Amino acid sequence: MLLGLGIGVRAEVVDEPEFASLPRQEDNAWCSITPYPQQSEAGEAISLYPRQSEAGWLIGPSIGIVWGRAREIVFDVSGVQNQNDYLSELIWELEKVFIFGIESHWRGKKMNGLEMKFNFAIPNVPVGKMDDYDWYFTNRDWSHWSQSHVKLRWGFIFDFLYEEVLVSSGRFKLKLGVGYHIDWWAWKDKIADSLYSTVVRRTGRRFPDKINHAIGDKFRDRDNILPVGVNGINYWAMYHAPLLTVRGSFEWDVITLGVLGRVGPVLGISKDHHLRRYEFGSKGVYFYDLVFGGPWVDATIEVGFKITDRVSFLLRGGFAWLNETRGYTILVPSNKGPTVVWGNAGGLAFQRIDVRTLFLWRLGQ
Repeated sequence: MLLGLGIGVRAEVVDEPEFASLPRQEDNAWCSITPYPQQSEAGEAISLYPRQSEAGWLIGPSIGIVWGRAREIVFDVSGVQNQNDYLSELIWELEKVFIFGIESHWRGKKMNGLEMKFNFAIPNVPVGKMDDYDWYFTNRDWSHWSQSHVKLRWGFIFDFLYEEVLVSSGRFKLKLGVGYHIDWWAWKDKIADSLYSTVVRRTGRRFPDKINHAIGDKFRDRDNILPVGVNGINYWAMYHAPLLTVRGSFEWDVITLGVLGRVGPVLGISKDHHLRRYEFGSKGVYFYDLVFGGPWVDATIEVGFKITDRVSFLLRGGFAWLNETRGYTILVPSNKGPTVVWGNAGGLAFQRIDVRTLFLWRLGQ
């Protein structure tokens, strides 16, 4: 009787229209849980939210701040036994330099991408100082020094990058690429302070040389020898670097994290105009450096946020470093005197860090 009652109740439930459409579990129960329609719609909306890996063009402006320094070095190749490696060194500062730029990113449907970036600094603004050192004595530290206030004449950074996806696993991507990079900076100084040594020049004497009190040499005995406020040196340096790149990134629906590393050889070119070296003419003397080697090494850490289906905001931190690299120095007097070339005598080095923000708009559909 109980068995029959149970069967009858079950039959009545099945016959009720409002229960007939409920799904049954394998144990024939009708109380399985189904998602509400609103939950399904929300999940679909999240999955359709555009991700950084989608194909298309993106373009937008950037703004940032740069700190760094550039060094120009003259190495001792005189053959004189010397405990110092340098004859001269200029150190130009970049302190809180504001840079603006524009970027264009293209992402293809076949796991490749292209990036072009152009940044420029505000010209004719104070950017720090310049220290100028000279070594005239083999058995001493620097013998001549001057310090100047510095204004930036110009500053440009250009990047081109092509990438292919090597590994794509879930939210992670590993990309390899090739690129080309240019840093180009220029300064002008105004002398603020100086400290020189007395060096008596005699026929046949070679520099660097040991200090000789007998003929009148004195060490760091002449302060404020240069007129304050005078423009003494104008300088620019350009660094060209073909690069191999590797990028790792994680991509979520609204956030991306990425790290980009690049390395390659450098072709460095600089022009150093000493306006007050009147022994070479009324307009001074020009020194040109040409170096090749490096390496150039840089890295970027990036965090991106999707704001809408077309707009993204990115925050970046970057570091770049050029190892001290030697090459040729060319001396060109302004009085049409003979040009002199020294091999393995010139050197360039560079480093900077930067923080930037960027907005990107997706173009097209």
